[in-house]
Amino acid sequence: MTQTANHNTVPPEFAQRAGVRSAARAWVQEHGLLPPLPLSGLQAQAAACVQAAGYPQEWQNYTAIMISNALWEPYLRHIPRSARLLLLPFCLRNQEHCQASYDELGLLCAQCGHCRIAEFSALAEQAGINVLVAESSSSVAQWIESSEIQAVIGVSCMASLEKAFPSMNANAVPGLAIPLLADGCRNSTFDLEFLLQALALEEEEPLYAPWAATVKQSITQLFTPAGVQKYLRSSTAYLRAFPFEVEQALCSNGKHYRPHITAGIYCALANTCNLPEFLIPIILSVECFHKASLIHDDIEDDDDTRYGQATLHRRLGVPIALNIGDFLIGEGYRLLGHESVPADIRAELLAQAAQAHCELSLGQAQEFEALQKRLTLAQCLETYRLKTAPAFRVALYLGAIAAGQFTTHRSQLQLYADSLGVAYQLSDDLEDEQPNPASAVDCIMLERGLARSAAVAEITRLYAQYRSDTFALLEKITDPVLKTFLYRVTGKVLKDV
Repeated sequence: MTQTANHNTVPPEFAQRAGVRSAARAWVQEHGLLPPLPLSGLQAQAAACVQAAGYPQEWQNYTAIMISNALWEPYLRHIPRSARLLLLPFCLRNQEHCQASYDELGLLCAQCGHCRIAEFSALAEQAGINVLVAESSSSVAQWIESSEIQAVIGVSCMASLEKAFPSMNANAVPGLAIPLLADGCRNSTFDLEFLLQALALEEEEPLYAPWAATVKQSITQLFTPAGVQKYLRSSTAYLRAFPFEVEQALCSNGKHYRPHITAGIYCALANTCNLPEFLIPIILSVECFHKASLIHDDIEDDDDTRYGQATLHRRLGVPIALNIGDFLIGEGYRLLGHESVPADIRAELLAQAAQAHCELSLGQAQEFEALQKRLTLAQCLETYRLKTAPAFRVALYLGAIAAGQFTTHRSQLQLYADSLGVAYQLSDDLEDEQPNPASAVDCIMLERGLARSAAVAEITRLYAQYRSDTFALLEKITDPVLKTFLYRVTGKVLKDV
């Protein structure tokens, strides 16, 4: 859905719009398409469908919306009506006579009878579907994050649908869009038949468990001093400060992305929203490894701050920081052999964690050499594959092993983690305004003799390519639950969506 006026045209006649809708459904079925599709992929499919059907090119964006609807409709059926949201725009009201008031969410209909918002809201509520009248709302994102809302039926203009698509798609939120028939934001109209059909979609057996809220709650509870104390062996009769520092290293600051990934992929592959007891030490081990690597990385780079606070070695000295990092590594491996972890998966868990640990160290070694000699861009990217990707890969692998699905998905997860890790590090380089010999920006500056602005432009293009490649890898995944989960991971890690 490119922002070009000629492509944003809504077919003028209802029969034409209904025809596009039917053609889009047939196209999805004929080509075996699965959601989510990246924007570029959706555009390509829409362009091909328009050409095949002989439609005017200016209908391309409308066709893209209908293809997206056709992709998501089967999945929306598996979501309870109580977890669906009808989002209506302000511009449906009669601006001259509207008597509604507003709150922080949106319009509070007074049911004055001057427009049909009350009627549409009543139809949704009769079907057990939540209603919100607003152009957009941060609350919608919060509801989706908490799993209170798992799907959206949105009535909006083409321009607003364009703006909403990246966020909805990156979070893999099933959605049906009903375009307004014209822009202008005054007394707008849309195809009521399409809305009625969307509201009437039956409620089928859930396809996948709404695990997001459960995972978030479990991770939040685990990474507290009381939560980790149950599993750690960080104390002796004579230690006073050490256990506290270990707990703080694990619990304070950071977003605990990697534990979320391990728990989330387990739930996605096991199709459950419940975390078994044996998974908890595995999740905790992932964070032990990650926080140890950060402590050691801060020492190696002689960094003063992390998360806006003094680094551990600045506060307590290098020897103590080294010891805490070493302890966390040891605890990580011990936790993978925890008595609650099934014996038949312990060896694989330990082997994959050790492999990732070694690769990370090799990547760090290559980065050190960058301080002594110039690295080419290719060498820099290989360093990122070794240094950054393993942290994502081990989080994915351990969850898949725990779910008994590692062999089935290993190759796909490896390619995905490698691409995601490099994209994430390139994004980090672009945010760093200080010279850094190990940064891709500095490497390409020296290799090609570029000014910093030109180097930044080149790395921005390279990052966009890796980001696109990461999403493209997901198109090969045929398990819709796994694909949805990885889309959400990518959208969170690569935040520029």
